Amino acid sequence: MSCYQWIKRLWVLSAVFIHGAFFAQQEPASVLSSYIRIQSVSGHEKQAALYMQHLCDSMGLYTSVFSDSDSSYNFCASLLPLPSSKPSVLLLNHLDVVPAEDPGGWKFPPFSGAVHQDTIYGRGALDMKGLAVMQLFALQAFKQTHGNDSLKYNVAILFLSGEETGGKNGAATLMHSEWLSRLNPAVVFGEGGGGLRGAVPGKENDLCFFVSNAEKKSLWLKLEVNVRSRGHGSVASVNNANKILLRAIDKIERSERRIYIDKSTQKTFRELGKVMGGTRGFIVGHLNWWIFKPFRKKVVSENEAMATLVTNSYQLTRLQNPGGSVNQVAQTATAFYDCRLLPNKSERPLFMKFLFRIIDPRIKITVLDESPEADPSELGVHYEALQKAILSEFPQAHVLPVLFPATTDNSYFRQANIPAYGVLPFVLSPSMMESVHAGNERIPVQALGQGIRVYEALLNIYLKR
Repeated sequence: MSCYQWIKRLWVLSAVFIHGAFFAQQEPASVLSSYIRIQSVSGHEKQAALYMQHLCDSMGLYTSVFSDSDSSYNFCASLLPLPSSKPSVLLLNHLDVVPAEDPGGWKFPPFSGAVHQDTIYGRGALDMKGLAVMQLFALQAFKQTHGNDSLKYNVAILFLSGEETGGKNGAATLMHSEWLSRLNPAVVFGEGGGGLRGAVPGKENDLCFFVSNAEKKSLWLKLEVNVRSRGHGSVASVNNANKILLRAIDKIERSERRIYIDKSTQKTFRELGKVMGGTRGFIVGHLNWWIFKPFRKKVVSENEAMATLVTNSYQLTRLQNPGGSVNQVAQTATAFYDCRLLPNKSERPLFMKFLFRIIDPRIKITVLDESPEADPSELGVHYEALQKAILSEFPQAHVLPVLFPATTDNSYFRQANIPAYGVLPFVLSPSMMESVHAGNERIPVQALGQGIRVYEALLNIYLKR
């Protein structure tokens, strides 16, 4: 090797070392701000993945890439190289974010990663780049303290694509590959509930952490009408496409929703009743008893969050017509519904039967996407470990299991009988919750610290097992 080549090689190694050291010494807020600036809208995750992968490498973690296309880049960062003979504790996050359709409504540009008054703004701050940063810095702290020689478990962080579009390019890809057996997962901790104040009636000052051990099944539907009607807007018509579709939508929105309390929800109500206390708490805790059936509708209707746990929900998200002039009657009308069904295998056929019963036969119903069928995860040792970790940071909090109203990648693992639990391990304000998938998504710097400490406490619990 020539002298020039030796000098060049030394320069490259020095640059890598210096760059890696720079990465490793960054603060969580700085990393999250940089991460947000990478616009990883679903289908374009690779650049964000490479940024996080480089950061993981600089922290001395073992990285393994499962797939590497721009629309399906999936990798993990682990304490031990894969495959390992040890079972893995998996910390799960996703790389993709939803678009920011109205950037003019943001306090700061949606992909600026701006830090203002100790709060980080930007798409993905909560959902879920912030969680990824918490997981990574918790694992780094754990590694620096304990190393990896005497661990009963391996620990791996999963960075997956496509969660916001149903998980087909991420979690589903992993579940059908050899990498799942290499990971050897014992438990998965991903997104889900979070810490809320004022969530329990009568206990407005109490802090409650809701940990999801089950999720509603997502069902995305398209309702489409194609009819031949008079085309000129000046000629009255009672059966044009828009009117047919709007009548069906009106029937859906005015329909009474069936209340169903399964065993998983019963456990949530029991714990909720204990927190509430008194006569009302006893009723909520035993809402499944037939004697309280007359009270169910009233109790549920008074609390939107409670209604979510016991009813199917369906949200009208889009209405569309082909382009045309104002005086031109559209011959096609389309509506899109995001439906969230209770995790009961009978709910989907019942819901579809309900739709076909109330909708005009001229409306074509198409299933665009649906999440896997998955049973709830047991409230056993893994749930108790997460509960203990949360209480180590928030000793006065109540920790309750909950059916998560949205659908996440956790459902793929539950379908494979791998226990999975979801929580945002920090305190959420109502305005923060409202910012998810909306304008001014943000997370306080303080919340990053809370989440890091909860995750580190969780890993320490597994160290002692």
